[in-house]
Amino acid sequence: MTGSDLPPEVSRLPASQARGASVETFSRGTALILDPDASERDRLRQTLQLEGFRVLLAADGETALSLFERERPDIVLLNVDPARAADFETVRRIKQCAGSGFTPLIVLSDSDERAVIRRATDAGGDDFVSKPVSAGRLKARILVSERVRDLHRAHADRQKVLAAHLQRDREDQELAEHLLSHAVRSRNVAMDRLGLVQRPAAIFNGDLMLSQFLPDGGLRVLLGDFTGHGLAAAVGVLPVADVFHTMTRKGVTDSQLLGEINRKLYQLLPADRFMAACLVSLPGNGEAVRWWNGGMPSAWLRTRSGLTELTSHALPLGILPELPAQEIPRRVHLCGGDRILMMSDGLLEASGRDGVMFINAAFDSVLHSWQDDAPILPGLIAALDRHCQGAEQLDDIAALEIPLDPNFMVPEPGPETVCPTTGWSWSLDLEGARLCNQPTLESALKPLGFLDGLEVQQGVLETILAELFTNALDHGVLKLDSIMKVTPEGFDAYYRERSSRLALEASGMVSIRIGYEPGPDGGGSVRMCVRDSGSGFDSTDVQTLYQDPACPWGRGLMLLRQLCESLVFRRNGSEAEVLYRW
Repeated sequence: MTGSDLPPEVSRLPASQARGASVETFSRGTALILDPDASERDRLRQTLQLEGFRVLLAADGETALSLFERERPDIVLLNVDPARAADFETVRRIKQCAGSGFTPLIVLSDSDERAVIRRATDAGGDDFVSKPVSAGRLKARILVSERVRDLHRAHADRQKVLAAHLQRDREDQELAEHLLSHAVRSRNVAMDRLGLVQRPAAIFNGDLMLSQFLPDGGLRVLLGDFTGHGLAAAVGVLPVADVFHTMTRKGVTDSQLLGEINRKLYQLLPADRFMAACLVSLPGNGEAVRWWNGGMPSAWLRTRSGLTELTSHALPLGILPELPAQEIPRRVHLCGGDRILMMSDGLLEASGRDGVMFINAAFDSVLHSWQDDAPILPGLIAALDRHCQGAEQLDDIAALEIPLDPNFMVPEPGPETVCPTTGWSWSLDLEGARLCNQPTLESALKPLGFLDGLEVQQGVLETILAELFTNALDHGVLKLDSIMKVTPEGFDAYYRERSSRLALEASGMVSIRIGYEPGPDGGGSVRMCVRDSGSGFDSTDVQTLYQDPACPWGRGLMLLRQLCESLVFRRNGSEAEVLYRW
């Protein structure tokens, strides 16, 4: 490019200065000078060119703004006349055009009054120099402005690098969270029947919800809340989920499951980390709900008679190496249409813009307006959103509603299978300490291959076996009287007495015989016979149960009558045999 090729507003060095100086000429970048006085523009131009700047000249504000937008200079010198408001507006517009990038604006003026300096600074000027200004003083002010600009640019560059690292880290975390959540949620069951809301405060969620069917056709649900939130709170999610699903499918007791999760977390987590948890188990017969609350906010059971608070009565999991023996699950009698609400403390402690927590504002009114046999979760979350009004969320939020409908705990149908074409039979005798562990078809027959082809019927068959075994153990071997279940207090006392008698290793025996016969058109039948060593009972009394569905005991026998083609008692009631056909 020759000198004649330069745009008219870009000044050129004199020939004497240009020889051999082409490299240095533009080493300090581009400067824009705005001054209506041509002689002053020329004097400033010469000073800046000698300092190695490429210079752009403008006589008015519009030209200066156009040059700034097109050329993006590295420094700007503007003359302002205190009597001309348009000059200060030009300063403001150029600063606005610079955006987040820092371009030093040095304001020149014939006045050095404080009011003028203040107006120039408020408009966006970064430095102020009163005229006349010597070349030495101007060079010094330019040097200082360049240092500030270079510091700003270096900081901006570091911010870009940091932002890129943060974006990559966030993408990695989002991928890890997606995989973690999928690994946890993919094994949960009955999610179409549960009401669940989860809102993490960070990418990773420290609140955990797990659900799995029990071998008897019932359902077990756990809502957990790890210390804190984010990645540090989510590290224990997978180990807990693995233990929960594996042991629930095997049919272990609530206490055994909680003990194993506690040991796992105690070994895994540091001393200042633990998991508060609320566990709910709904047996297949729908007679009662077993619950355990370790450090979680109270869960609530809504029945026809009102609200029952399921308060925390145990330590969170992972604090002690073993759970205290007295912190055992509790039981509550159920009726049709009951519902349970569980939540983490993040919901209750969510604050609005006024700093008031949800529990101290609208929670109680929503809870006590909860109608029998009606969902509460939609209204609860709507009230929470109205309370928070977009305020920053400081903790993970989780709320879970479980409708205890009789049809709720029926497992989802599995894929169609072909029933076995040959029959089989199997028997088992249990006595002494072995009576404490309820047998399941999953653990007893699946390893033998007897359940192959019967997967669709397994849930119902597990329910039938569980009811027959429980009836034989409770009333035959342990000699418990169902009349204790007449009151809620007696209902709880019944199961405390049951646990006490089992701990004494009661003498007695339960014998189980199961046989399968194939049927026509892909059907079949299973006959189960369970006999105990007890003295039996008057089986004619059972007939009265079928006429009184509200009776607080005998629901298991009524369920067997509904599921099976036949139910027969022999040996004075100490032997029960059912035939299930499909």
